Amino acid sequence: MDDLLSDLGGDKNALNTLEKLENAEEQAQQDLAALLERMQRCKERDAQLEQSVVDAANRVDSKRRQVEAVGKMIDTSAAQNKEDVTAIVAQAVSAATEKAEEVRNIIGAWSNEPDKLEKNEANTDLLNLVRQSQVLKDISKYLGRFREIFAQGKRNAYAYGRGEKYSLELGNNISRALTSELAMLASPKTVPLFLQKYQRRQIKQYQRREPIYKGMGDIICCLDESISTQGDPAAWGKAVALTLLEIAADSGRSFALVHFAGSGDFRTDVFRPGNYTMQDKLSAAETFLNGGTDFQTPMEEALRLVKEEGFENADVVFVTDGECALSQGYLEQLHQEQTAHLFTVTGVLLDKGSLNMDFSLKKFCQSIYRTSQLLGDDIVRELVSKRV
Repeated sequence: MDDLLSDLGGDKNALNTLEKLENAEEQAQQDLAALLERMQRCKERDAQLEQSVVDAANRVDSKRRQVEAVGKMIDTSAAQNKEDVTAIVAQAVSAATEKAEEVRNIIGAWSNEPDKLEKNEANTDLLNLVRQSQVLKDISKYLGRFREIFAQGKRNAYAYGRGEKYSLELGNNISRALTSELAMLASPKTVPLFLQKYQRRQIKQYQRREPIYKGMGDIICCLDESISTQGDPAAWGKAVALTLLEIAADSGRSFALVHFAGSGDFRTDVFRPGNYTMQDKLSAAETFLNGGTDFQTPMEEALRLVKEEGFENADVVFVTDGECALSQGYLEQLHQEQTAHLFTVTGVLLDKGSLNMDFSLKKFCQSIYRTSQLLGDDIVRELVSKRV
């Protein structure tokens, strides 16, 4: 606001002067009140004290007049420049909103306690660190929201115990019948109705759900970092990868991020549970290879992780915006490896705006999501729901 005050149609110094005068008036009033209280306690007349009271009262009156004069001057100046004032206020509000959104995005994306937005040393250090990188700021716009989706997914992924009630159904299992249904047995008039519903299997009863055990294999994310993904697609892909990292960490699984571009051009960041730092995450997030697109290189690296790094029953997520023809021989070999090592591949094709793109992922992915068919947040919800 200090940068904008001078545009109010007056001088910023006038506003500073007004503030000083108001403080001086308040101090003069406090001095006068203290002298009056002292006079009330005095049993004998004190001419010097009376004069001090008069002088203090005059100072209060003088400061009040000065405050009114400077205030009117500022009001007049502002009234003469009403449109400018409105624009300045709107600009200030917009800037404050943008700054608040940036803080919320960064803390929500990178903090270990994303719900705590208060100003503290940890949050301040994190804000200063992320603000130095436009790449991290761009990722923050997505990652904070994706972490919220993951948190919601965890809340909704109930761990049903054996025989736990969770919904209603119709049937004739009296042990699970609702109390309102059993109440019909209390009156001879409603007993026939209960028996009729029992015979027709129409008694309202609690449905029970047995535990469903999902595979909890390690996660490998192969992320396309070719030149065509530069910008928003790259930020979205990184946010997806980091969300998968959080899912893996939450359940004690290993995670690997395979950055890939052209043939032989890749980098792998491996994250073992509890054995990496925030700097490791930031370094992986800022990595961008920038090149062509080759699918065989990342898949061979994923296979190496499975065979040599202990990524058992791996869950591979393959994110790309491009096309790449894999030879039939390599595809057959890949299918054999998938069967032998029990890993699956989920494809995410960034084809929004390219509806006619050749669907080359379908030859080696068990399930595929396309941004031309689903919103980005919906794809993340699908990825989360199948991994929590």
